[in-house]
Amino acid sequence: MSTIIPIFFTFDSNYVTAAAVTFRSMLENADHTYQYRLYVLHAGIPERLRKRLYRVVAHFANAELGFINVARFDNELITTAKSHFSKEIYYKLLAAEIFPQYDRILCSDVDVVFTGDIAPSFFAFDGDDFYYAGVGQITHDDRRIAKYNANFTPDEIDTLRHEIAAGYLLFNLKAMRADGTDKRVPQFYCDNYHRLLLPEQDCLILCCWPKVRHLAMEYVVSNSFYRLDAASVEFDHYNPQLPSDTAERIEWFTSALAHPVQVHYVGPNKPWNSFGVPRQGLWFRYLWRSRQILPYLAEIPHHISLRLKRYSLRRFINKQINRFKR
Repeated sequence: MSTIIPIFFTFDSNYVTAAAVTFRSMLENADHTYQYRLYVLHAGIPERLRKRLYRVVAHFANAELGFINVARFDNELITTAKSHFSKEIYYKLLAAEIFPQYDRILCSDVDVVFTGDIAPSFFAFDGDDFYYAGVGQITHDDRRIAKYNANFTPDEIDTLRHEIAAGYLLFNLKAMRADGTDKRVPQFYCDNYHRLLLPEQDCLILCCWPKVRHLAMEYVVSNSFYRLDAASVEFDHYNPQLPSDTAERIEWFTSALAHPVQVHYVGPNKPWNSFGVPRQGLWFRYLWRSRQILPYLAEIPHHISLRLKRYSLRRFINKQINRFKR
């Protein structure tokens, strides 16, 4: 029997086309000696949309797809989206409870394209004592940390400097269950939601540091990195996986961009709702292969409407801030 590699995703109906692209790209690049078991945690994706994703996965004999309705975990706090984050990010923190049959599991966002196999990351750090693993901060940004100063203690801020990108994670569920971290993490999220800026990402590092591990940068390559000049990048000082030598760092960074396992389309500008997004052509290539062109075209007016609403709200807020300053 083939070894099973489980991976779960959390999203709503607005991301079904994006998920189809993610699933297709992941399975096209998968190692055929393993069985990939995909799960979608959701709170009400209609059957007609689920069927689209079943059809995408059905093309691959070494993969299967399941949907788990987790609406029972909703509460008044998480049903209100924060910034551009949806309530679905909360479900990532419930993996140990939702998947009692697994000792470890992968988790990925769906605003991504895979160009390499995920299997090596699933087997990483075998025997190590850690709660979760992912890719650390690559570029240094004092402005990011400065946003935490008002609501976090110096010790918390020091921990936040070690943050791990939440777009792709390996959870060590066995270790989390062993000492109650599986219960502590979602409780911390609910108790501190008002001050978390990157909600699930902040929560995980604050609850689990220092028992985290670093995956290779190839597993989360931000599409924004393709606009940078590697020679002028200011690398993060707190990421232990970065080489200490400048030339080695540049070579390491350049190699990851040339051979990514996952390209992550960070921020609100996605390849399906904006023009000129770095590595947009890669996303459209897998959109075509996933046979989602027609659904995508039908969804364009909806994406435009969402963008207009967001920009209108942003303009209104900026006007009020400027008026207050005057």
